[in-house]
Amino acid sequence: MTKLKEIKAQIAELQKEADATFHRDKQAAIADITSKMFAYNISIPELLNKGKAARSSSKTSAPVKYRKSEHEFWVGRGPKPKWVKEAEEKGENLEVYRIQEQITQ
Repeated sequence: MTKLKEIKAQIAELQKEADATFHRDKQAAIADITSKMFAYNISIPELLNKGKAARSSSKTSAPVKYRKSEHEFWVGRGPKPKWVKEAEEKGENLEVYRIQEQITQ
């Protein structure tokens, strides 16, 4: 039984050593990656896109023009949502749901 205890103690010691080595190597890898990102002006989104430059979206989402409830709205473009189609079928005027534009200064 003492042989087994010795082996388990060795395993525990080796595991501690392996963990310390892993942590040290990981920190060195992070430092290396960080310095290369800085040297080549690589952003995190660019890195996550596998080297492709992150596209800057020139499109902005259109402002909401019609709102029935907090979760039911339409920007006035694209396919009409179900609630708009239903309102039109009932003969409702969509202007009732139009959001008044707010003037910002």
